[in-house]
Amino acid sequence: MKNAGQQEIANVVVEAGDPTAREYAHDRIAPLARFAPELTNYAHVRIVNAGPRTIEVHANLDVNGTPVVAQAEAGTATEAIDAVRDHLHRQLVKMHN
Repeated sequence: MKNAGQQEIANVVVEAGDPTAREYAHDRIAPLARFAPELTNYAHVRIVNAGPRTIEVHANLDVNGTPVVAQAEAGTATEAIDAVRDHLHRQLVKMHN
């Protein structure tokens, strides 16, 4: 699988009140550049409490002008971030075809 040679997304903005969730999201999303077929200019991740037991995560990547978007809900920020990361990964792999 060919990629743009980029190891990490340099510009990852994470909006979250919890610093631990912010750091975890950055660490899970930044390496996705390795799977992108072209340069990934930035990533924007937003983590919000959607209810008393629900965390919602929205993520947008800019792959050389092409938006790649994912969202997920889960009981914890870690689970929601992982689900978004997996969805973005699948989309980036499909972009190679």
